Amino acid sequence: MTTRSADATIKGYYYQFDTSILKLLELASDTDSITIEGIEDIDINKATDVTTIQCKYLSKPRFINSAVREPITLMLDHFVTNTTNSLNYVLYAHFEHESQGTEPNIDLEKLKEILTYTEKKVNKQHHIEKNITDEQLNAFLEKFSFVFGKEFDTQQKEVIQKLKTHFNCSSDFEADTLYYNNALRVVIDKAIKKQKNQRKITKGDFIKGINTKKRLFNEWFIKLRSKKEYLKNLSQNLKSTRALEASRAKIILIGKEIIEATNTELPVEVFIENLIAKYYKINSALRDAKPLSLVLDCDEKVLKEIKSKLIKSNTVFNDGFEHINFSSTIFNAKPVITKSNNGAKITNSSYLIKLISKNTFDTNFKTIEAPTVFICFSQNEVSNQFSTGQFFDYKYCETFAEIFQVLTK
Repeated sequence: MTTRSADATIKGYYYQFDTSILKLLELASDTDSITIEGIEDIDINKATDVTTIQCKYLSKPRFINSAVREPITLMLDHFVTNTTNSLNYVLYAHFEHESQGTEPNIDLEKLKEILTYTEKKVNKQHHIEKNITDEQLNAFLEKFSFVFGKEFDTQQKEVIQKLKTHFNCSSDFEADTLYYNNALRVVIDKAIKKQKNQRKITKGDFIKGINTKKRLFNEWFIKLRSKKEYLKNLSQNLKSTRALEASRAKIILIGKEIIEATNTELPVEVFIENLIAKYYKINSALRDAKPLSLVLDCDEKVLKEIKSKLIKSNTVFNDGFEHINFSSTIFNAKPVITKSNNGAKITNSSYLIKLISKNTFDTNFKTIEAPTVFICFSQNEVSNQFSTGQFFDYKYCETFAEIFQVLTK
């Protein structure tokens, strides 16, 4: 498969997933459902009727018969062999230069034209070969409709806006990185199930599955967004919410996969020193600045190595003596500082950063002072264990360099 055709195929999958999300959101009742990869790409099950949809994202500039022949043929054959069904059939197909409302009228004559083709210089007519009568073709047309699909980005923006409205999101960023991210994960998890009944989901279950402050790790989401765009959006989100102001107490949790990644561009000890230089630099930080608190998801050996490197660079940290007998009182204690003559800046501080393991954090979080801001960089699900303050859950940073970019750009 060429790169272009592979990209088109992947885009087709996303288009079907977005269409599935859109159809779920448009259902009137929480008990109505869709089946992904049912009779066709999407089956919509309402109390009053059932509609099956073929969803195609085609690279053709304009509508041509050959582009829709296969999906229409499949729908027609299903209709003919299931004479007692009450299904409605929809072909939802995007063409580059076609728009909704300008679809061709598919009547009996046009349908026969679509079903007629040439194979190895031999003219063929699918309806003749299958002994499908005009009466059956007309009956099928009564159940069939053809709709030009929306352009990929246009439809995706519509999905995100519907999610934003439904969940009363404060921003497009929240709707995209939380609810759309989760919706994509829920739909994909359904799509890969082997049994048809496992690929069915009601609107109520769908809403419940995505209506969580936990961002479900979803590799499909980050494949859809460029990493540069994603990191920029995270940084803008933190700035717009004023979460990174130096005067706000911040806990930053970093996942194991990031610590274990190849961080040659920005090793962990340099990352920590650079964060201190940004947020709590002696003789530069204002008097109300607060040291950052880092929570690292790593084992004791790795953490001791990190602390040893910080000690060698004369970076004073507060870890509450976690390797001896952790004390929340000591960890929570504010640094003893000296101010400049005019009282505006910090000229000395008893420590420059707080640093503990995730294990210590999880064991003692009830006695650890709640921060104003809690930021998590981890693929794993992390609950906001604090009842107050801002919470940010970022799943797709892979290195310390990427985290530093988010926190400082």
